[in-house]
Amino acid sequence: MSVRVRAAAAVTVAVVLLTACSAAPQAQSGQPTPTPRPVQLQLEKPTYTVQRGTVVDEVKVSGFVAAVKQQELSFTQSGFLKVLYVDRTDVVTEGQLLAELDLGDLPNQLRQAEVALEQATLQLNRNKAQREFALRRAQLDLEDAQARLRELQAPPDPAELAQAQTAVAQAEANLEQTRANASAEKTRAEIALREASNALPPVQAAYLQALEEWRDIEGKPNDWRYDSIREAYLRAEAALKSAENAVLQAQIAYDTARQNEGPAIRRAEAQLAEAQARLEALTSGPKPEELAAARRAVARAEVAVQEAQQQGGDSELEARVAAAQLEVERIQSQINAGRLYAPFAGVVSEIGNRPGDAVEAYRPIMTIVDDSELELLVEGITTQNANRIGLGQEVAITFSRAPGQTFSGVVTKLPTTATSSAATINPDRAYHIDFQAPGVELQVGDLAQVVVTLERVEDALWLPPQAVRAFEGRRFVVVKDGDRQRRQDVRVGIVSLDRVEILEGLNEGDVVVGQ
Repeated sequence: MSVRVRAAAAVTVAVVLLTACSAAPQAQSGQPTPTPRPVQLQLEKPTYTVQRGTVVDEVKVSGFVAAVKQQELSFTQSGFLKVLYVDRTDVVTEGQLLAELDLGDLPNQLRQAEVALEQATLQLNRNKAQREFALRRAQLDLEDAQARLRELQAPPDPAELAQAQTAVAQAEANLEQTRANASAEKTRAEIALREASNALPPVQAAYLQALEEWRDIEGKPNDWRYDSIREAYLRAEAALKSAENAVLQAQIAYDTARQNEGPAIRRAEAQLAEAQARLEALTSGPKPEELAAARRAVARAEVAVQEAQQQGGDSELEARVAAAQLEVERIQSQINAGRLYAPFAGVVSEIGNRPGDAVEAYRPIMTIVDDSELELLVEGITTQNANRIGLGQEVAITFSRAPGQTFSGVVTKLPTTATSSAATINPDRAYHIDFQAPGVELQVGDLAQVVVTLERVEDALWLPPQAVRAFEGRRFVVVKDGDRQRRQDVRVGIVSLDRVEILEGLNEGDVVVGQ
């Protein structure tokens, strides 16, 4: 209450007392006492003087400490959460499997597709090897034909004659050895195939038994037998795959031995015949028809080489391999969509679901943070102020964990929103602030007070906000000029909580009547 208001109240009390005293004799004389009317108090409005000083336009908001590196994880397909491999606060490594949806029969489909791919690839490689062998044989045949022709055309020589005789003996021995080796190789391959085939049925039976037991308990992860039956199933499955591969390899070895037996013997026989013919040619000299035949043999060998070189791949087998590869990739992609892996090393900060829950695609179920590097997040800044905050803006920070201390920071990232055709990505509505707080042990979630200085003017004219009035977009004040008051339009600059910058309309020292 001002001095003038207190004085007016005192006068009013005195008047009431005097009126009561003067009315007392009249009451004794029997005349009625008039009721006094209350005096209307005129409260004087406060006044303010235009001053010079510093006017600061700043925004004070709250923020919280967060990890620079954090990510909400979600599946790319909907389903039922089958397994959580981690708990909250668990430390994880990059690439670690964190959670898995119920994949149904997809793992078995993947194994079957991989087997089909392996078989198609083996068949394609076998055909490729056969083509390479055919080319090499054709090249060898050409070399032999050319050598034969040269031999026929060469003059006889005693050293060559002795060599030819030795060659015949060696060719005969080689033929016998080739026949024996080819037969033995085929026999060994046949025995190995029979042994691998006989070993396969028990493994298949064991796998079917393990598969049946696994399917009975697959959906019961809490059963005490779950892990042992699952491990037994995986071992049986691996054993089946190994046994099947053994049969396949034995079959390939047997087919190869059987296919190579005839050509190997024929080559040995041809070498012997060639050695004998060479010896005969050296002893009797070449005949014209032999020279003609040798030339034709060279020509035929050249044609065979050209045909082997031009023979392309097996397009049907290549298509089978490509299709099998695509099937493996398709199933693997479905499996990957039902698994969550840690994108980086860190700590599990939040888990929003439990095994058995239905989860939606792209809806986060857990959050991973790496708190080795911290930042400050600020939200809730009005649109008007937000448009004035940019990258590199310096701020002052006071942490609740360190009251009384002020630290500096810099705005490093502005709020953003992002969407995609597949799903809506959670928008980032926060301002990211980089800071240094030496000596303070901060944790994720700690609160902080942030002061953003938008503008600062020194030596400015100013008034408190309650001295400036507004009406229909017009700013004005009531200036006290002696005993008179007049309205004065003003143009203002910075408007803060405690000061309004006056740009035009007033001078330093002017007295303004408040509202």
